[in-house]
Amino acid sequence: MPVMDLSAPFSLLVVDAISPLSTTERGNKYILVFASYFTRWVEAFAVKSLDTIAFVEVVVDGFISWHSVLKRLLRDRGSNFTYGSARSFYETLGVKKLFSTAYHPQMQGLVERFNGRLLHMLRMYVHESQKDWDVYLPRVLFAYRTLYHEALGDSPFFSLYGRDPVLPLDLASLYTGQDWKSGEVATYRRRLYRSLRDSGRMVERHLVNAQDRG
Repeated sequence: MPVMDLSAPFSLLVVDAISPLSTTERGNKYILVFASYFTRWVEAFAVKSLDTIAFVEVVVDGFISWHSVLKRLLRDRGSNFTYGSARSFYETLGVKKLFSTAYHPQMQGLVERFNGRLLHMLRMYVHESQKDWDVYLPRVLFAYRTLYHEALGDSPFFSLYGRDPVLPLDLASLYTGQDWKSGEVATYRRRLYRSLRDSGRMVERHLVNAQDRG
């Protein structure tokens, strides 16, 4: 089995698709899911089709524009994102393609378990017609990212950003008075750097232990 990359957030992404769902009023019928193995951070996008064009648009506009170019992409050999223009897209960006059959099954299981959880959470929000699930998708993603993850020892949000999210209740105590000094920005950056460094080390230890148990 090849050695898994545990070096940094988004160093290895697992991709999968959920289909077919009820067609929404916006015309969406599928969900493309990208899960970071290192942080368990998940991106999910509602799309109208699962062709290569839709996939490339999601990767460029929905992922790269927020998180930078991905390094390695793990997917099933039977996916629609292996041949033709998708291959030239990977080569242009320097993305290394990996196939789930060559790697530990728990890696593909990561995104499959999330898919089941995502659908369960969406059912709690959507109306009976089930034609508005794409409206609630971003909210469900935020809820998932801020939940404690046993394999990480923290939430995906903290593992990526090195801090806890600001929730609505936190806004009541948020202070932005005029005496807030620019020097505090530098202090925050130093604290954030240390937090991200320590979080990354902790995540790596937890993931290695999880692999040993698996």
